Amino acid sequence: MMTLQQLYALAVQLGIQADPRGLASVKRQLKQARIDYNKLSAQEKPYFDQEYFTNPYSDSRILYSSSDTKPIKRAIAGIDCSESELLLADRLGKVDLAITHHPEGIALADLHSVMDVQVEMLSRVGVPIHIAESLLAQRIAEVNRGLQPINDHKTVDVARLLNISYMATHTITDNMVTTFIDELVKKNQKKLYYVGDVMDLLMTIPEYQIAKKLKSGPSIFIGHGKRRAGRIAVTEMTGGTNGAKEMFERLSNAGIGTVIGMHMREEYRKEAEKHHINVVIAGHVSSDSVGMNLMLDQFEQRGVEIIPLGGLIRVKRFKAKR
Repeated sequence: MMTLQQLYALAVQLGIQADPRGLASVKRQLKQARIDYNKLSAQEKPYFDQEYFTNPYSDSRILYSSSDTKPIKRAIAGIDCSESELLLADRLGKVDLAITHHPEGIALADLHSVMDVQVEMLSRVGVPIHIAESLLAQRIAEVNRGLQPINDHKTVDVARLLNISYMATHTITDNMVTTFIDELVKKNQKKLYYVGDVMDLLMTIPEYQIAKKLKSGPSIFIGHGKRRAGRIAVTEMTGGTNGAKEMFERLSNAGIGTVIGMHMREEYRKEAEKHHINVVIAGHVSSDSVGMNLMLDQFEQRGVEIIPLGGLIRVKRFKAKR
């Protein structure tokens, strides 16, 4: 059995291993966190989040710990795991941990800080890094302002009062689904001539098959099945939230013909269409479920019983021991 801290450390390790920027970039970020901390005054240091020394994902945190030593035997896990799910966990009884994909508490308050992940992702597909950084900076500031009015700690209060450990794994599991889809696309690149071929590939994934039955499966937002896919980029699946819509012009100039994402607002869809990019939306909750499942498989193999709820489409990719 593993403790909460051990599961958290494992989750962070899995997120780093799947980080689309590569390990060298992650190590550079962790090193920079220590440099930034050492430059602070004695008055400023108490407010620095030292989790940045080992965890580069500001939206993935332990939000409440009921015990440092208690083994985690049973956990609820959801795409959204908020007050109602925590109350259900209390009703079920013998639940040691609640795992939410979408962040709450400090993980939500600091969501904007993880968006810098997108800069190097865009650079890797051909967008000049100085342009990606400049446009993302504007979007990050916008997201930060949007988070200011949110009462982001009220769900954590519920976990504390019920004494149920609570953890968010947002970018950790978004990284995992991003790399999973990206590797699948690269492996099948020669077969993905049409946009419809991309759709067919996504539909080989069980979570998307289930989501389609629930009327929320993959769909083509821009283009149609017989349009040529061209160069494919998985750019809309990790990095906190949607980046700058102006990126679509840069992606098109870099030779990207099709973008695969989780979800897309109408203003973003129009911008991508203006620059002739095909857009395949895999689905929000179903894509989040893929990432969560890849992590939860690792937890289950270490003896944690998982109770899926909160929209999670639970699919196991390992054979349980009998």
